[in-house]
Amino acid sequence: MAKSAILLRQSLLPSRRHITSSSPRRSSTSPQRMKPAGAPAVAVSLKPFSEIPGPIALPMLRHSAHVLPRIGNFHHTVGLGLLEGLRDRYGDLVRLAKASRTRPVLYVFDPEMMREVYDSGVTEPPKWERSPLNQHRKLNASACPFHGDESKAVWVAIRALLQDSTLLQHYNQVFDDIAADATRRLGELRHAENALNEELETEVYRWALETIGAMVFSIRLGCLDGAAYVPTNKNSSPEKTSLEDDDMPELCSLSKRKLEELNKAEHLIRCTIEIAESNYLVRSEGTLRTESQVFNHALKAIDNHYSLTEHFLGEAMSALNSGVPRPEQALIDRLRPLNGRILPLASDMLLAGTEPLAQTALSIFYHLSLHPAQQQRAHDQVLWAAETKLAGLGVPELPYLSACVKEGLRVHPATGGVVRRNKEDIELGGFEIPAGVDIVLAHCLTSKSEKQWGRAEAFIPDRWCQEGWEPLKASKAHPLASFPFGESCPATGIVGKMLESLVTRVLDKYRLEWHGPPPKITTSAVNKLQRPYYFVLQNAA
Repeated sequence: MAKSAILLRQSLLPSRRHITSSSPRRSSTSPQRMKPAGAPAVAVSLKPFSEIPGPIALPMLRHSAHVLPRIGNFHHTVGLGLLEGLRDRYGDLVRLAKASRTRPVLYVFDPEMMREVYDSGVTEPPKWERSPLNQHRKLNASACPFHGDESKAVWVAIRALLQDSTLLQHYNQVFDDIAADATRRLGELRHAENALNEELETEVYRWALETIGAMVFSIRLGCLDGAAYVPTNKNSSPEKTSLEDDDMPELCSLSKRKLEELNKAEHLIRCTIEIAESNYLVRSEGTLRTESQVFNHALKAIDNHYSLTEHFLGEAMSALNSGVPRPEQALIDRLRPLNGRILPLASDMLLAGTEPLAQTALSIFYHLSLHPAQQQRAHDQVLWAAETKLAGLGVPELPYLSACVKEGLRVHPATGGVVRRNKEDIELGGFEIPAGVDIVLAHCLTSKSEKQWGRAEAFIPDRWCQEGWEPLKASKAHPLASFPFGESCPATGIVGKMLESLVTRVLDKYRLEWHGPPPKITTSAVNKLQRPYYFVLQNAA
């Protein structure tokens, strides 16, 4: 690692103690690192990469033939179902030849092999050089000065900070205040028979952006100010009645209003939802071609997002320099030595974090609504904690509610997995993996693997509790079996606290119910419940 990167990391992390990774590190699986100096780069006994099983790339049609109607083996599956089909047919390692891609792909479905990939030390997230986001960063190079090892060192330091239990406690009050405001607004969305209206998803995005903003900037952005938007016959979205209508995007209330009517926070929410709904951060035919309309729209949206982030960063630095310290300023105070370099970091955290957090909250609401007994037990624990606090006996923990959140993350992870590209040859499962392969670690499948969990499809929070039934204990599963955000996500240590704050406030006042058919799961940048939502918010007894 470059000297500048080491200095950056030391300036962010406390020097009084050594911070290690959240999981135990193992020796590298890279052959160059495992063998003596005189040994060949790859052991002779290893099988070649070409012998890893997988679908054959046919001439002309290539891999697309396998998903074509009637003739394809996986024509009935999409998204996560396709990954399940590949695993069931070919095993824990599945190879896709180059076909229409510039490089081969390797799917990994075994958590121990995933650990070996992480621990090899020679893999990194692939760089999407032609993406609108990367193009924007190049155009703003003076404001985005991080390169290579420097950027990696800073993100590692931020991730370590957000796993520090002492620092996380500083956010207890502000996260609770934000959750209380969000719960108030959810109550205002109810209409006939307490059903939540079409604005639910936008409100959850408001909460997610306000929460991440409080973590990054230590100030309230204002996403939850004022009353909630209530649709009427005049301003509600028309009902879709044809196949042509299905292709029409559903606009949130912020997109229906004129831009000059929005404040800065609402403008940021609208921009965030636009980027998420339009998949501007996902590889597609439109976002790969700089001359396409999609690419230019994405570039404009990302630039607007960046400018709004700069506005709130200015407010945050003014508050930090005001001389009145607050507990939640712990993170931005640690980042202060970076000066202007904080801006691209903050923008990336808001871009990458808001949609997964919002969709995870909606999925947890859904699973709780289907399990009234578990929901009641969590509600009782919330009431007990409130009475304990009023009695002056401290603020007790909520282990069962925390277990509900963990189980929701396991059953419905926000992302399908992570992609790592190996810079050197490595050994995996007895095979030689040449450098330059895109290795997909499918955490979404290991989190619902029957071999790892037992009754894997069921929502059972008790598996995370100390008094849980022993055969289904979460501790029996591999440590990487449920890894919803991958290894390098900086918010892994704090996202649970964010979700727990919201669930605590909602269950304190309401009961969640689902009155409708099961939702379909769509997969783009994240896994999400497909609209419409059939939530009903009943008053707690």
